[in-house]
Parts: sequence; structure tokens; C-alpha cells
Amino acid sequence: MIPKIDRGLLAGLALAALFVASAALVQRAAQPRLGKVREEELLYYPSGFMVRQAAMGYETAAADIAWLRGIQYYGEHRLSDQKFDMIGHVMDIVTELDPRFVQPYVFGAFVLAQEMKKPQRGLELLKRGLSANPTDWKLAFEIGFLHYVCRQDAASAARYFTWASRMPGHDEYVERFAAFANQRAGNTGMAILLWKHVFATGNKYMREVAGRELRRLEAM
Repeated sequence: MIPKIDRGLLAGLALAALFVASAALVQRAAQPRLGKVREEELLYYPSGFMVRQAAMGYETAAADIAWLRGIQYYGEHRLSDQKFDMIGHVMDIVTELDPRFVQPYVFGAFVLAQEMKKPQRGLELLKRGLSANPTDWKLAFEIGFLHYVCRQDAASAARYFTWASRMPGHDEYVERFAAFANQRAGNTGMAILLWKHVFATGNKYMREVAGRELRRLEAM
């Protein structure tokens, strides 16, 4: 089952990888001499609430500008010192301006948890996103993913993966993550239900995997 987690990791982080590539392109187009000035600018970014007050009805446009600045900042540091101290601050501003903008929650949490080794801060950002977007399966899935990978908390991961699997439009791999995490957490009944769904809806290979896991669980 471990190879499945590895492939799911790539799928779960595909969006973040796209942003990394975009950030690198933006960085190459930037003027190097402005790097220091731009970094210092971030220190003086007001809170998202203050920016919202100043936006006067143009919150979405302001969020887009802050978002582009955030990925540019990431790209600059990704190709230099690997330090992203201001990324959480900028993503907080973006999501305060536009709470329905899902990508900054996911990207910001990825950087905070994986690159800055601050999983709790990443979880807080994702949970705020899920509160603002309660039917977005990506946010629930990413919360489960951080619980599983960064905190080794199979029970919490199972809860959020299962939640994501019940939301509309989710990708087919979500059920596999939910089934596996529930199995690891000892939630045998839920794991059986989820593996049965995978068996009924998956391709030939996934039916074989689901069948094997069902036989293992039923033998227990």
C-alpha cells in the first residue's frame, strides 16, 4: 500500500508544483536589484482586514495582486536561500481579502508544513479555508494529508479523508486514501465500506487492490 500513498502524494501536490513552476518563471522576469526592496515591502504589508477596508469593493483584484506577489516571493527564495518567512503573512492577506480563493490556502499550507516544518500553522490555514469553503473537498483532503504525513495521526487523517470522499466533485483517489487511513486507524467498519466502494467503482487494478484489502479486513 505504501506505493499508493506515494502516487497520491504526487497527485495531491500537483497544484502546488504548478505554482512552484509559475513562481520560477515570474522570478526570472523580475529585476534582481528589486529583490531586497520587495522583500522588505512584505514586512509592511498591513493585515488583510486593513487591506479589505482600503480596497473599497475591489477585494478580489487586491487578492490577485497579493497572490501574485506571494508566489513571486516564493520563487525568489526557492531559487536562492530556501527561506519563506513571510509566506504565511501574505497568504493570510490573500485569503482575508478573498476567502473563497482556495489555491492560497493549499499552497500556503504546503510551504508552511513541508518546507518550513510548521505543520500546525499549515493546518490552521487549511482549516480556516475549509470553514470558508465547507464543500471544497481539496481543503478537507489536504488537512487529512498533513495529519497523516506530518503528524502521523491516522485517526485525524481518516476523519478528513472520509469527509472529503463525501463531498461533490472529489477525485477518485480520495476513497483510497480514506479507506487506507481508516484501516490504519483501526476503523475497520468504515474501511470495509470504503474499500467496497473502490471495488465497485475502480478500474481493474484498483478492484484487485480493494479485493485484497477486503479479504484482509474480513479475515480479521
